[in-house]
Amino acid sequence: MAANINPGVSNEPNQTQGQTDVLSILNAKLKSSGDPDLAVLHEPEETQGEADIIRTFTAALESSHDPATVAAKLADDLRQFFISSESRADADGLLWDLWMVFLSAVWLVPVDHPWHAALVAVIETLHSTGGPVVEFEGSTLDWAKLPNLNEYLFDKWNDPTELEDYSSEDVDAWKRLNSFMSRLLKDEFPRWMVLPYWEISKALETTPQERVVFECYLWVATQWLTKCAHLLRRNMALTEGLDEEAQEAIPTGLLCKGVPPRSLERWNFWRSRLAELASAEPPAGNDGAEKPVPSEREASSLRIAQAIAAMDAATNSA
Repeated sequence: MAANINPGVSNEPNQTQGQTDVLSILNAKLKSSGDPDLAVLHEPEETQGEADIIRTFTAALESSHDPATVAAKLADDLRQFFISSESRADADGLLWDLWMVFLSAVWLVPVDHPWHAALVAVIETLHSTGGPVVEFEGSTLDWAKLPNLNEYLFDKWNDPTELEDYSSEDVDAWKRLNSFMSRLLKDEFPRWMVLPYWEISKALETTPQERVVFECYLWVATQWLTKCAHLLRRNMALTEGLDEEAQEAIPTGLLCKGVPPRSLERWNFWRSRLAELASAEPPAGNDGAEKPVPSEREASSLRIAQAIAAMDAATNSA
């Protein structure tokens, strides 16, 4: 499972080689039905808690292709599973197991598969309905706060293209994670707001040397902008100043040097950069890769157009 992936909590590269092999395995199998094979989430040395949570996930996901139905069942099943924890320490350990399994499933399930939307809906359901994770005196764990998710998410957040060796499966898994988080980003989770800043900056404020890497950057950036344009623009229009630590958390890239990190000036730079990319002929790249075939170019152009449209809609409604 993804337990031995160890990227850092910042936007700096800090991963182990294990990520490539693990994510390749996670993306290797599809059942004859076209559904991801959730059996690959199991591993020989998993804990009993991990095994039980994987079985809970499997039963819920395989019960339906309707995201709302799956979300309701899985959220309820998880509540029932956790409520029997006997101590805060037990609950904390199981929560770590839960998010480990959860993100492994996110890495596994394609963006256009119904289970991807179902996994998003599970988080939204747990957050919106809340309730105690365990029932014993003195416990403050509440599902509304998604306890321990922030810690696990940032511990596992890093781009596989920053590794010396990575596969196309690793890139696909990274796109799935970004798609998942872009659908969840809300004002209630301010710590997550740095994520789109990091990923959009890599695509629009730097000049990658490899075409394959740039295509990954651009896919991720346009996903965040398409899904979160209104939220991002509102955040970037805030007038109160950022302290030094907050500014350092969302640094600008070399192409955007000197622009305040949270500002409409930066927003407008992103918009103009997308317009440039929309009209530019894609280079072959210094990695020796050929130019993208027409279908790839069309898909990229469509994503750029969708991101621009979302940004314009956010600006016009402000």
